[in-house]
Amino acid sequence: MKPNKIKICGITDLSIANFCIDNDADYLGFVSYEHSPRNISLHDSKDIISKLSKPIDTVAVTVNANINDIKEIEDSGFNYIQLHGSEDLSYLGAIKKNTQLKIIKAFGISTQADFNNVNDYSDLCDYFLLDAKPEETEMPGGNAKKFDWSLLGGQNLKKEFFLSGGLNIDNLEIALKNNITSFFDVSSSVESSPGVKDKVKISDFINKVKTK
Repeated sequence: MKPNKIKICGITDLSIANFCIDNDADYLGFVSYEHSPRNISLHDSKDIISKLSKPIDTVAVTVNANINDIKEIEDSGFNYIQLHGSEDLSYLGAIKKNTQLKIIKAFGISTQADFNNVNDYSDLCDYFLLDAKPEETEMPGGNAKKFDWSLLGGQNLKKEFFLSGGLNIDNLEIALKNNITSFFDVSSSVESSPGVKDKVKISDFINKVKTK
């Protein structure tokens, strides 16, 4: 069994970033989306990344970002980009052609049909991320909503995937018990308020994943 991996998403300050590193997180996610309460500029992300206490995989979380800005993301120190919008195959191809960034492609899930085109992206991305499908009035992610994990039954996904959307210290037990995946993405449930990370909640979540 592969060791479990954790991405703490919505990093906005250096002290929390280093706390996550010290507590054995595997990825740090920085949200580059102006409508999110966790939004952070590339300039500020770059400053945090340059001061991290130890090397760690860093992920720029984007939503239909201008393809011409992707190189700036790489130059800011990121080694992953997470695509949380309606980015198509040509968009991913342009990233692969022009940068060394690894790609996490997010998919919103609410019904079986939402899996129909997921594997089309398998040749161009490094990981999938499965999240609850947002309503029209909701943000693309970070809505603290869980999708029906039973929909994963019988799926033949061609890439390993991050489980995202409404993960918390309680339902995490179900995901671990059922070996749904080895990759976990968490944001809102390790916060004291939207965009404000809580060290105790981060530590508790990581410990539960890592001691499984």
